[in-house]
Amino acid sequence: MGTKFRTLLAPIGVSTGDGRRFASGAITLAALPIPFEWARSREMGHDGAVVVGVIQEATVATVSQAVADGWISAEAAKASGLGNDAEAVWGRGELFDDASREDMPRLAEDVAEAMHLIEAGTLGPSVDLDSFEAMPVLEGSDEPLDWETLEAIYEETGEEPAIELLVTEGRVRAATLVSIPAFAETSRPLELVAAEPADGEQTDTEAGARTVALIASVATLARPAVAAFALPELDGLTPITWDWDNGRVFGHIAPWSTCHVGYPDMCVTPPRDADGSYAWFNRHAVETEDGGTIFTGRITVGGRHAGLALSASGAMAEYDGKTVAAHVRAYEDAHGIVVAGVIEPELTAAERATLDRRKVSGDWRETAAGLSLVEVLALSPGPRQHSEPGFPVETFSRGGRQVALTASYGFGAASLRALTGFTPEAMREGIRNGIRAELARRDAAAELAAALEIDQAAHRDEARRALAAALGEGGQ
Repeated sequence: MGTKFRTLLAPIGVSTGDGRRFASGAITLAALPIPFEWARSREMGHDGAVVVGVIQEATVATVSQAVADGWISAEAAKASGLGNDAEAVWGRGELFDDASREDMPRLAEDVAEAMHLIEAGTLGPSVDLDSFEAMPVLEGSDEPLDWETLEAIYEETGEEPAIELLVTEGRVRAATLVSIPAFAETSRPLELVAAEPADGEQTDTEAGARTVALIASVATLARPAVAAFALPELDGLTPITWDWDNGRVFGHIAPWSTCHVGYPDMCVTPPRDADGSYAWFNRHAVETEDGGTIFTGRITVGGRHAGLALSASGAMAEYDGKTVAAHVRAYEDAHGIVVAGVIEPELTAAERATLDRRKVSGDWRETAAGLSLVEVLALSPGPRQHSEPGFPVETFSRGGRQVALTASYGFGAASLRALTGFTPEAMREGIRNGIRAELARRDAAAELAAALEIDQAAHRDEARRALAAALGEGGQ
């Protein structure tokens, strides 16, 4: 068992240094467990982050409640600088420092480095949200901005108002350790928890933690069996099949015999994994009912592929912001690249209906081992280059209803960044430019109107003089 940790994940109602704030009641939590990651370098959007642990429990509570329930120690809570009545998101979990250096050397090295930095006090968590909504507001306000308010402030003061991005709805899907968290309050309250007493006795805090974990597990489906992720025995090329009744998904994402349709002048076939392990894809830890951990990949849904310019780690970080539809392992068989696993139990009926209509697409990125599969995405409708398969697998229907489509049309053009990548600086600059453009437009319109009025007046004067001259001539 790895080292336990507990931490403040994010304060609510507190502004970040770059102008973001979570509204009270805005934050919800995804089904647990969720990934606990570490960003090796300071890149935008947690690019380059790697999984080093798992958050097994999380809650939204005041500081005083968190201390009383063992989510954080009184000393760490004080170090955060938050008042007792301040709300925040809290998490408890486990680091993967028990990973075998022989079997998983890369994971073991990542966790060892992260733990060294944690113990030195140089890392703090930053939450990763999905399915969220936000709006620009005046600093300290919860009211949405409008042009009249902005214009009044600008005209009264001649200065640009202080603006924040207020998150009004967001779901925590992961947390990432970074050297400079957006919320300064999370820099210190990250605690590594001592192991259980040798005599088997447990503290009140540990007993409470087990109770919370038990309650959380009842709210979701039981942990899957390892067998659910086994390589399926398929007689032939099989499209992705969503078995909603049994919570299973399986099928091919790309056939060996098909050339990528995005390259008309050459035959580009699906890249084979260097050693067949698909380690870059099978990187997310899932606890199983067998008592062990299995590493899986994901089928995600929402938008288009990550931009071509992103590195493998950058692309993986961007997919972390999408909704997880299934947890699957990737394999190779005689027919192509195949995935198998379990459907995310928290999917809504609407999301399931959407997946029935979506085509799935692999994303391969350059790594030290060559092109490696890093994600499988259920494509959104849109232009053909973003929504059609490049490695087509025949569509099949059940009762006239489309139930499975697979493959990748291509990596797609660079996509617009998710809202999490739309920085407050860019937001404020966009609003400033909008104000300037609107004022310039109105000034130009006023000048034009004045010019027209002058021109019309001149024409009227000229017409009157001409008329007077005509009348004068007629009277002679």
